[in-house]
Amino acid sequence: MPFESGFFKENEKKGLRNLIKPTQYSTIMPRVALESLKLIDLDVLVRLTGQNLEGIFLFLLNTAYKEEIVSTCGDKVEPGLLEDAFFQNYAKMFIRLLKNSSKYIKSLLMSVLHKFDALNLKTMFRMVQAGMNTDDILKHIIPLGMYDRKKCQTLLSEVNSISDIVSSLREQDFGFTLKETLNTQKIIGDISPLEAALNKELFTGILKEIKNLKKRDKEIATNILGIEIDVLNVMIILKYKALMTDHENIKENLMPVALIDEKILESAIKKPDIKSTLQCFLRSAGTKHHVYQTIFAKLVNESDSPLSRLEFILGKAPLEMSFFELKKNMRYYNIGYILAFLNMKWVEIKNLRCIVNGIARNIDKNQTLDLLILPENYKI
Repeated sequence: MPFESGFFKENEKKGLRNLIKPTQYSTIMPRVALESLKLIDLDVLVRLTGQNLEGIFLFLLNTAYKEEIVSTCGDKVEPGLLEDAFFQNYAKMFIRLLKNSSKYIKSLLMSVLHKFDALNLKTMFRMVQAGMNTDDILKHIIPLGMYDRKKCQTLLSEVNSISDIVSSLREQDFGFTLKETLNTQKIIGDISPLEAALNKELFTGILKEIKNLKKRDKEIATNILGIEIDVLNVMIILKYKALMTDHENIKENLMPVALIDEKILESAIKKPDIKSTLQCFLRSAGTKHHVYQTIFAKLVNESDSPLSRLEFILGKAPLEMSFFELKKNMRYYNIGYILAFLNMKWVEIKNLRCIVNGIARNIDKNQTLDLLILPENYKI
């Protein structure tokens, strides 16, 4: 496995010149190595699809999730409680990494942490719009970031609408951006402008922190975090093309760019259909990276599939990039170990949630397997 201790040996000074100084990693890397050893083996995780909830519960008591499972579930085996335990475990792990991080690493991780603030705010917007009560909304809030459950509970106790939520946010905590977008949301009666504004603010912040890294770390972070931005832009284009939306409207919803630049995106938007759009991305110089080529080749081959299938393929891209960077840069300390581990841990939690909910809803095992996010070369 990429995180084995042998991969953390001191290496050539030449390779370290373009990285954050090794001393900057001295406290966080042992923590990352320790946490990574707790990841569930993929073969074991896949076999969980054949278990019942009680079997999964007992299995989890022998994993990194034990403490949260015991404190959250007690002796109750319920999907919602298990999901909550997974989120709490991720939050605890993330906070540990922050405490062991040096200046530039901590700043980057804090910008990544804002993804959960954006997720929680979007969850509140959607559920308030749907008329759900506070208790039900809080069950879907991830206990991490500025807008954790305590903060969200306070907000929801004082507001009755999306406008009230936005008005109550501090200017520096997405408030300024969302207030500027609120009128558009009111006009069209849809929360998509607010969600787009949140994403733009989030990824602008992440790209800003990446620029503070040294050359090699900057390149690695751009690949691992930037592919998330590129994937989102591709999803936006595909979604709005399916709805036959005006080109200018598509452009307004795009995120800041990473490896796929504005010129490529604009060219893709002008293509007449989904297949030619995906072919445009496949041919573009900005997507010559091996991971991008693999993903877009698969998308072109399945271009007649439903949009949900194309989004699922795109959703695997950050994991594939994580594995690629680990294999490529395993000789010395680098930001890739940390970012890749965070991706792998989050994917593990998404897979566990998928398995637990699939069993609870009596979904066929093979259908659940099809929904798991697994490495492209993994054979079931």
